[in-house]
Amino acid sequence: MEIIYKKLSELIEYKNNVRRNDPANIAKVADSIKRFGFLNPITIDINNVIISGHTRLKAAKLLEMKEVPCIVSDLSEEDAKLARIVDNKSHEYATWDINKLHKELNAINLDYKTVFFTPNRDRLFYKENKLLIFGNNELPITEEEYARLKSIYDSYIDNNKTYFGFVMYLTGGGE
Repeated sequence: MEIIYKKLSELIEYKNNVRRNDPANIAKVADSIKRFGFLNPITIDINNVIISGHTRLKAAKLLEMKEVPCIVSDLSEEDAKLARIVDNKSHEYATWDINKLHKELNAINLDYKTVFFTPNRDRLFYKENKLLIFGNNELPITEEEYARLKSIYDSYIDNNKTYFGFVMYLTGGGE
């Protein structure tokens, strides 16, 4: 597999890309590229249409890069469509070893882990019908219990700059 460099202006975003890219996500990827370079080239078809790497392209534009590493893949149109979905979906099947991740995060620069692992504190995880949203589960909880849990959660993030390890902390588990 050969890596070639293409000008940003040569690359074409796939018009039906199913993945959304919000500015905060693009900024995180840009920070990663700035710090480590391109760890994964952008995959394109023979017509320069992106198969995987839309967010990387947007991050490169944010960084005002002139060219990016690419891999040209000669997939059929149908396979390219499937590859786009698989590329965006496949990471969801893996899980984290929270103990190891927590140790790794504790061993790195605090500012950097904040960029990647601090959640949006305003995300919805409490419904009006008094249910706490935990993953795909909804658990009954009172407003007072929620307020107490939210306070502990916010304090944990302030102290640790990440939400990883929060459940272990909350349940009294160790690293």
